[in-house]
Amino acid sequence: MINKFGIKKIRKVSFVLLFISLSFLLDAEYTPHQLIFKTAYPIQIKGTNTGLTAFDNFLTQKGVTQIKPIKGMPEATYYLANVAEMPAKQDLELLNFAGVQYIQPNFLRRFHSTPNDPLYNQQYLYVSSIPDAWNYTTGSNYVKIGIVDSGLLVNHPDLTQNIAINENEIPNNGIDDDHNGYIDDWCGWDFTDAPEMENNALGDYTGQDNDVEDENYHGTHIAGIAGAVGNNNIGISGVCWNVKILPVRAGFRTLDNQGYLQDDDVSAAIIYA
Repeated sequence: MINKFGIKKIRKVSFVLLFISLSFLLDAEYTPHQLIFKTAYPIQIKGTNTGLTAFDNFLTQKGVTQIKPIKGMPEATYYLANVAEMPAKQDLELLNFAGVQYIQPNFLRRFHSTPNDPLYNQQYLYVSSIPDAWNYTTGSNYVKIGIVDSGLLVNHPDLTQNIAINENEIPNNGIDDDHNGYIDDWCGWDFTDAPEMENNALGDYTGQDNDVEDENYHGTHIAGIAGAVGNNNIGISGVCWNVKILPVRAGFRTLDNQGYLQDDDVSAAIIYA
């Protein structure tokens, strides 16, 4: 389906550039009845108890129904709690429990849309002198860019040549061949896991999997800006003509034709990239 490139070259990358399409709003929306918390050290979850007495009492008061680790985060210190009563954000900032470093809502980050700046339509690549830079380099397959966004159309004719392929993973054999904790992640990973948004979400949003297909097209747009193949008589030229793009899906569509990313999904996606 996609041309494969030598994994040895991909693994020589010394850094990863992350294009994260988040809108950090002062009054951001959040996932109903969900709290993210980080503990100061690894803990053992038993039912709805953390073993941290004062914090457990607080969660009980808020009607906790489930606590689960956030998959993909380092150590056993990042958790998601479902509660019946959602505390006010300003109250969370004042809370202090032994063994808990912070508590926050599971914020929903809206995808950026076209800005309303009056001169936006007059902005072109040459404004940043990018064509001049192409006289020196048009990129390198040794560089990998992680696109943490709504996914990617991996068969897009202007992108497919630059998609990063995990050669250590056999596609769709149901086995974690490279032992990184993700089964069949031969072309990135989908961290979208928002079943609680069923009244407002569309498409693929209920659980993590290896399907990074873009249902919102925002991630494909961003990937094109960063690394669409240049000088190929197709579409546009990306800033880097030659680069490896790693699709990391962390967002979903909604009924109002918007797109959102949840903090827990985005955090795990960044660690993965």
